[in-house]
Order: sequence, then structure tokens, then C-alpha cells
Amino acid sequence: MPMTLDRPQVDVAETRPEVRWHPHQAGVWVAYRADQFVGVVEELWRRGFTATTGLGRRLGHFSTLDDAKAALEDAVAVE
Repeated sequence: MPMTLDRPQVDVAETRPEVRWHPHQAGVWVAYRADQFVGVVEELWRRGFTATTGLGRRLGHFSTLDDAKAALEDAVAVE
């Protein structure tokens, strides 16, 4: 007699820790989760943006500010 297991489907919503952005100075945005520093995005004047985690891991070069912020938020979600 074959045995089957019925598992209930669990609807798991994707959760991302809330990251707050603060402009620090011209071309620099600092990211916090709660009161913890989690990273920074810097503008490379007319050449895009870089994102670096609070642990110093460089995430790359991005063409838009939104892309750089999203990359940092994604990195924070898995740290």
C-alpha cells in the first residue's frame, strides 16, 4: 500500500527588514535598520553609484541610486 503525506500549503509572505535611508552629505546615503548602521551608497559623480554593507562588503557599481539602494537592502535581508 503506497503511503502519501499531505502537507498543508503555507503562504509565506516575503519579509524584508525595514531599512531607513538618511542623506549624509551630497552624494552619500546612509542606511540603518532599527538603530544599527547597515551600509552606505555613494555617488560616483556622473558615473553611477556604489553600495557597501556595514561590514565593508562592496556590492558593486550601479547605474541608478534606486538600484544601489535595492542591492544593499537585499544584502541586509540575508545577513
